[in-house]
Amino acid sequence: MTNEQLFQHYEKIYFHELSRKEQIFSRLSIPLATIIAIAGFYSVIITGDRAALTLGAKIWFLTIIAISIFALGIGIYFFIDALLGKTDENLPAPNTIEKYRLDLIAYYSDEKDPDTVVTEQLHKYYYENYMNCATICTINNDRKSSSLYYCNVFLILAAGIAVIAYAVITIPKL
Repeated sequence: MTNEQLFQHYEKIYFHELSRKEQIFSRLSIPLATIIAIAGFYSVIITGDRAALTLGAKIWFLTIIAISIFALGIGIYFFIDALLGKTDENLPAPNTIEKYRLDLIAYYSDEKDPDTVVTEQLHKYYYENYMNCATICTINNDRKSSSLYYCNVFLILAAGIAVIAYAVITIPKL
């Protein structure tokens, strides 16, 4: 690949990772609603009548509900990691880039062809920033995607185990 092709490649990756970050954030609304629903389901389970349960059934119920709450806690941890995660790096602000360009113009004013040198240096500056920012965003988005996956896995586990706890508390009433 030529330098120009690499520049275009890193530029595409950078903007792709920015859109990927937005997609990850938009996928977090369902796990948030699930966390709230499971917490509400816990209130239904915990306020249930445990008086009809035998001692063994009470121990099973408390163990199962504790495992479910633990799984929910792990799911919440991964949710927070997917939401906040590591800090991404973006391109510098336009004012910063313009100041850098003006500094380059002042620095290379004694050269034979200062405009060409400044253009090359500015192109190199963008190239390095696209490459660095795209790399950091890719690593962070991969981690956020992984955390979102594990969040969903543990929320499914927590909900499934909570259903078992609900069954333990309601079956004796039937």
